[in-house]
Order: sequence, then C-alpha cells, then structure tokens
Amino acid sequence: MTNYSAFSYKPGKTFVHKLPAQLKILFIPFFNILIFSLNWHVAAVFILLQFILFFLLKFTVREQTTDLTPVIWYAAFMYLIGFFSELYMIFSNGILELIPANILPALSESAKIAFGDEKTQNFVVKFCACNQSASLMFKTSTSLELKHGIESIEIKIRRFLSFRWKEISDSQIEPKFSVVISMFINFLPAVFKIWNQLKKSWAARNGKVSLRMYLVLLPVLFSVGLKYASDSAKAVCVRQ
Repeated sequence: MTNYSAFSYKPGKTFVHKLPAQLKILFIPFFNILIFSLNWHVAAVFILLQFILFFLLKFTVREQTTDLTPVIWYAAFMYLIGFFSELYMIFSNGILELIPANILPALSESAKIAFGDEKTQNFVVKFCACNQSASLMFKTSTSLELKHGIESIEIKIRRFLSFRWKEISDSQIEPKFSVVISMFINFLPAVFKIWNQLKKSWAARNGKVSLRMYLVLLPVLFSVGLKYASDSAKAVCVRQ
C-alpha cells in the first residue's frame, strides 16, 4: 500500500507551493461561493482545469482520486437516500402493490429516478470542484504554513478593525483564534492519515477490504482521533 493519505502535503518547489498560504486560505471560500453561485457547467470546466493543473504540478492520478474520497462517499450517501426515498414513495402511495412480482420494477424505477436527479448531480459536480481546491491547498502547504497564514489573516483583520487612533504594529497584536482554526483545518488531513495507518495495519494482519474491516476500524478511528485531538490541545496549552 502507498504511504500517501488523502489531503496530505507533498513537498515540491512549484509556483503553487511558493504562493503565500494566506492567499490559498482566502481563495477557498471565495472559490466555493463562486462555484455554488454559477451553473454546474462552470464547475465541470474548473474540475478539468484543476486536473490539468495537478498534472502540471506532478501529482499522480492516484493522489488526485484519493482526495476525491469525500465526494465519492457523499455522492453514494445522497443517491442511496434518494433511492430508498423513491422506493418508499412507490409503495406507500400505492403506485405499486407490495408483492414479490413488483419488487424488481420498483427497484428499477427508484434507481432511474434517484440516479437521474439533476439537483443531486449538479451538487456533486460543484462539490467535486470545491474539494479539488481544498486538496490543492493541503497538497502544497504544510500545517505550519497554514497556521502562519491564518495568523497573518487574523492579525490584519484585527488591525483593520482596531478603533485605536495610534498605529498598531503586527507584533503588538496577539492572534487569539488562529490556533483553533488552524487545528480545525489541519485535523482533516490528520484523520485521513490515521485512517490510512489503520488500513495498513489491517492489511499487515492479512485483513481483507470488507464490511467487517469498516465495522472494526471505524470505532478505532474515532478513538484514535479523539486521542490525537486531546494531545494536540495539550501541546498548545503547554506552549502558551
């Protein structure tokens, strides 16, 4: 198995790696708002452009598709909800009688309606474009760079909102929220890293990818994630 985990930093000297982290952090919300405000065709174009950019930055197809894991799970969840909702409506509204002969036609009709839902399709495409932009930020910025970028943004905002008449230097402003925000942002790649380590441990014990794997590892992921969050909080308290 590869050591790569979703949303993990990949060292490089590309122009995107050299961009200030605060620019990448500010880009994400504005880009997401733009994507969800426009037609899904625009999101599809951005998906293609970002794939091309990833290849230019020497990121492999596997690295790109691994970061699409949240999109895949979200799409599967939405389509399953739509499928079972349509199936329930077919039988509860008396469209078909609940008998063995009608099971296959009902399943077929439910799948046709659920997987043909344009709203879900449009949202998945837009979510994919936004997910790629977040992936680009995490791939080209270390956790320390993201923390410093958030601190820089907070300092500038606090300085702009200051009501004092005298000039305030950046050194006089103590960022109060950047630590919490940076920990929250960096927790995403940490979760995927922990999950990747658990899967490798499972495979090392000749475990197979199956439903049992998820039933066993998901509680462990939750427990290890809480431990990681607790240790990170303690480390921050010690440094203050």
